Amino acid sequence: MFEPEGARALLLLGHGGGHGKDGSRFVRLGRHYAAQTGCSVVCIDAVDHGERRLVAAADGVPRGWHSRAMPRVVADWQAVVAHLSSVGPPLAYVGFSMGALFGLATVAAMASITAAVLVAGGLPGGGWTDDAELVPLLTTAATKLGHAHVLMLNKEDDELFPESGARALFEHVVARSKRLAFSPGGHDEWGPEMIDASVRFVREHARTRAPGEQW
Repeated sequence: MFEPEGARALLLLGHGGGHGKDGSRFVRLGRHYAAQTGCSVVCIDAVDHGERRLVAAADGVPRGWHSRAMPRVVADWQAVVAHLSSVGPPLAYVGFSMGALFGLATVAAMASITAAVLVAGGLPGGGWTDDAELVPLLTTAATKLGHAHVLMLNKEDDELFPESGARALFEHVVARSKRLAFSPGGHDEWGPEMIDASVRFVREHARTRAPGEQW
């Protein structure tokens, strides 16, 4: 966990597929979000990733893996948030690729989250995942984000989540406010402009409910 001085809230950081909480890319991102937002940033290994990856695990995405893993990831995040309750509530979620997919259900399950940034996600295309249950899980979760402001940051030439899939998922999002933006490049090209946009969004929208405020 990256905990800046005076932090009183959590930002949950969802890593991409094939990465883990200790991967250099997500360590850098965790430190950056902590420094720029003032939130304590926590990133955990998703199911079958990082320290939870089986030594003999085969490469690739097993059939139905995402839909099986999604409820376990949500439960893991709920357990982590409960364990860190003394730090403060989770107010923001930022997820990349796989972390964006799992972020939909995670944010739906946590009413305190008011800022959700989903980077390089959407409805999958190209046949890289064989998971008939995934799309209905994603679209259903997208309708349950009414307590949060949602920003989707996508790539114009994403080989895993095409523009059509990002737009289709965005249409299902029910949120306090929602925004979809595209920038040039492929799936893994998360440049500083995207990161800066995510930071600005978290700063603007990650806040507690004012006394008597109706959401």
